[in-house]
Amino acid sequence: TPEYAGRRRREACIDRKMGAPVSSAYAASKHALMGFYNSLRIELFSYGIDVCTVCPGPVKSNISLHSFTEDVNRSYNQDMKNEGKKQDAGRFAWLMSVAMAARLPESWISIQPYLIYTYIAQYLPTVSQSAIFSLAAQGRIKKFKNKECLY
Repeated sequence: TPEYAGRRRREACIDRKMGAPVSSAYAASKHALMGFYNSLRIELFSYGIDVCTVCPGPVKSNISLHSFTEDVNRSYNQDMKNEGKKQDAGRFAWLMSVAMAARLPESWISIQPYLIYTYIAQYLPTVSQSAIFSLAAQGRIKKFKNKECLY
């Protein structure tokens, strides 16, 4: 019925398409959100309400300035905007609005190589679990342990 028509957007990160080393709890929470929103999309369809799930890759932001450390009374207080390959927040916001206007049920918004990894995980799941990703995962775990990579 028209009185309920509308759109609902939710961000869930591309990590939900594949596991990510040093991010198991984070990836699990994103998988749960995707299951919830996939069900919600079906439930709200007859009311004319679209549910658009947006899965962004890494985005440049200053979130780490205020993130917690092992001491909850102290923030991390480091700007990680330029650490690693990340997409511009303005580009992400524009592409997200395009996805919503197009009424896409799900969109992946990222830069390379993260976007191609997402496609491989979606359409070639056996390949994504192969030695290629296992080797990449080992490198990320090693960097994390050496405090070279914090996410």
